[in-house]
Amino acid sequence: MTRHYAGAQIHTLRTGQGLTQGEMARKLGISTSYLNQLENDQRPLTVTVLLQLTRVFGVDASFFSPDAQHRTVRELADLLPGIDDAELTDFAVRFPDVAKHVLEIPTLIDASFANPHITIRDLFQAHGNYFDDLDTAAERFASHAPSRQLRLTKLAAVVDRERGFHVRFNQYDTGPRSTVDLKAREIRLRSGLTEAQQCFELSYHYGLIAHGAEIDGHLAGLGSGGDQRARELGRHGLAQYFAAAATMPYRDILAAAEETRYDIDVIAARFGTGFESTCQRLGTLQRPGERAAPFFFVRTDRAGNISKRQTSTSFHFAQRGGTCPLWVVHRAFETPNRVTRQVSVMPDGRAYLWVARMVQGPAVGFGAPRQEHAVALGCDIAHADRLIYADGLDLSPQSATPIGPGCETCPRTACPQRAFPAASPTHPG
Repeated sequence: MTRHYAGAQIHTLRTGQGLTQGEMARKLGISTSYLNQLENDQRPLTVTVLLQLTRVFGVDASFFSPDAQHRTVRELADLLPGIDDAELTDFAVRFPDVAKHVLEIPTLIDASFANPHITIRDLFQAHGNYFDDLDTAAERFASHAPSRQLRLTKLAAVVDRERGFHVRFNQYDTGPRSTVDLKAREIRLRSGLTEAQQCFELSYHYGLIAHGAEIDGHLAGLGSGGDQRARELGRHGLAQYFAAAATMPYRDILAAAEETRYDIDVIAARFGTGFESTCQRLGTLQRPGERAAPFFFVRTDRAGNISKRQTSTSFHFAQRGGTCPLWVVHRAFETPNRVTRQVSVMPDGRAYLWVARMVQGPAVGFGAPRQEHAVALGCDIAHADRLIYADGLDLSPQSATPIGPGCETCPRTACPQRAFPAASPTHPG
């Protein structure tokens, strides 16, 4: 069995309980120096200490799992309701390859489970939502226009000079934001776009034209034939990734994030981008040696349908059914044009800081409904003090709002918002 280190989780648990290392060590029956070594990942977590932690502090064993392993345990819990988390954790630790294949069983039984959107989502998650070759290439492309002044004009000149594609602006009033005519070698942009949106669309097509080989390389493992739809979605998603990285270059947005303590509105104003696109870009800043705070990003509608999700760490999004009605994303619809905050705790004991805001699409005419979503950005409570949104909040797990992955798999029996019983083991609400 591989060694397992859980320093960050132990530190989060101890500080959340308001304990010193000496106080926690006494509760666990171990020395302070040994606990210090565990917290600093100098010693692996043993089964004996793990059992003491779960018994003394009443948290599930999965709380101390690494992020990838934690995702596996939560997905196994969805697939195998009724089996205790401790058993699933032990199974995932001892037999990781078997656990991976167990999760693939639905796909083998019914090909309809092979959703191309899930395939590409898993591809991004496997990379921690960071693609170094595309990100650095986008940063080089953006360096031709180091400031926002004349940025669009300068980048259009690069596309023309390097790739022989002429950029034409305000070409039509309705339809897609941009199109490309390979025969005429033109990139055509719709009217009514902001400067940042035009920059994004231009960069999107440049990414496909100049870095198609790198994009296809990331999709090589998808095969062909039945995976064609997944390949199309993958090319689109990776080209969008390149465009976001060119519009908000890595080092520039990382510096802005650290300087402002991740104040999303201030960062968005600096780059001329929207709240949603800024949140999504912040969730990709995981370059080795230059990492930002690890975030989860999600976009949902009023009915709780998740249309976008990404995570550079671990958060248990529901695989089916609706989202938890106590989650802050639903409250965001009640407070348009204002950021809503929430400290939440999942059934496994992991606590998170979330910020959410309602965003609207453009007006399309009198009487026509506007597109409305709630966008949320979250991080583990251990990183909360890096964010301006933590100021003035009680970050202790005891004061957090209990939420879950969705009623179908949530084990909280006493939740006042439960829509129907869950099939998984019960936890107090």
